[in-house]
Amino acid sequence: MWIFLCLISAITSGFASIIMKKCSKNNDVKSIALIGLMISHTSYIILSIIFSNVLSNFNINNLLKIAPLTICQMIGYICGILSVKYASVSTVIPIRKCNAIVTLILGILILHESIPILKLIISVILILLTIFIVKEDKITNDIDGRKGIFFAWLFVLFNGISSMLNKYYINTYINPFIVTFYYSLVGVIIVSIYCTFTRNWKHFKMGKINKLYLLFSYILFDLIANLSFRLCLVDGPVAIAQPIHSSSIIITIIGSYFILKETISKKKWFMILGVIVCVILLSIKSL
Repeated sequence: MWIFLCLISAITSGFASIIMKKCSKNNDVKSIALIGLMISHTSYIILSIIFSNVLSNFNINNLLKIAPLTICQMIGYICGILSVKYASVSTVIPIRKCNAIVTLILGILILHESIPILKLIISVILILLTIFIVKEDKITNDIDGRKGIFFAWLFVLFNGISSMLNKYYINTYINPFIVTFYYSLVGVIIVSIYCTFTRNWKHFKMGKINKLYLLFSYILFDLIANLSFRLCLVDGPVAIAQPIHSSSIIITIIGSYFILKETISKKKWFMILGVIVCVILLSIKSL
């Protein structure tokens, strides 16, 4: 069951990236980011209240314990934005895909996950194929900057840690909606504090967003992707789940081919086929 949820997470995450690409065109990126974060985190809180008894057992200690997950994920999010600001996309995106390697290593070393050697090898191959696929994209010819590469590696570190922490907290609290509630509550607090001190509440104007349905579609797909991934971690090892989730890039590429009419080289088609084969092999329990 966990592998099915992981695949749903990868597919919806891939489509979310396509929708975000269309949504970010002719729109204020900061407005999209802030509105998206606030709506998605509020939605997570509402869903968590519905599917758990978190309110009746609310504990400030749990809020403080799970805060590092939100902080790591938000730092990774900011570093991801800064990485493409200072360096070319074709340079930093392949680096950022190394986050799956960090999660895989942390899952084995810290969470003591037992991964069959064959599945471990397939996971590494899957990660490498994902990196090579993205490296094929020459999205921009900007001159690479040391700052961009530095922030890309910070993204790898913090995003990899946050994925491992997701699994750690789910192992601790069992119910993923409890983790989601505290994670999202910290997120709302952080965004509120940021907007208050920087006076960025002005970006929370829906009228400023062109084609508002694209923003809500992105939020919906991203919400499904994150919830599915967190639910899959109840039974699934994060060391394998994260590489499969990272393969969402092939959904984005194939979707861009049909929706955005972007070209795909023959070499990339073969690598995409390799990713699909790796995901299928990881789905086989007997391996």
